[in-house]
Amino acid sequence: MILLITSLPGPLVPKGPSVPGLDKLVHFSMYAVLGVLCARALQGREWSWVLLVVGLIVLFAAGDEWHQRWIPGRGADVSDWAADVAGGIIGLSLYRARRRQELAR
Repeated sequence: MILLITSLPGPLVPKGPSVPGLDKLVHFSMYAVLGVLCARALQGREWSWVLLVVGLIVLFAAGDEWHQRWIPGRGADVSDWAADVAGGIIGLSLYRARRRQELAR
C-alpha cells in the first residue's frame, strides 16, 4: 500500500490544508502502521528478529524515498525518510510494549 501511494504522480496526490509538517505526519503514520503490522508478525520472536525488521524498515523507507525521485512531481527528502523510520520504529515499539503489558496481566 505504501508503494502504491508513494507512486502517485505529484498532481494526483490529494492536497490537504497548508499546515507545516503535515506531510511528515502522513509519512510517520503510514510507517507506524507498517511497524504495528511487523510487530504483530513478530509476536513471540527474539530481539534479533525485531532488530532485523527495524533494519528492513530503514532500508525500505530509503528505497521508497529513492524511488520517488523518478515519479513526476515527487522527490526524495531525507526528512521524509526520518519521519518514515521514526513512524516504523515507534509503531513497532508501542505495539510490542502494549502486548507485553497485556501478557503481564
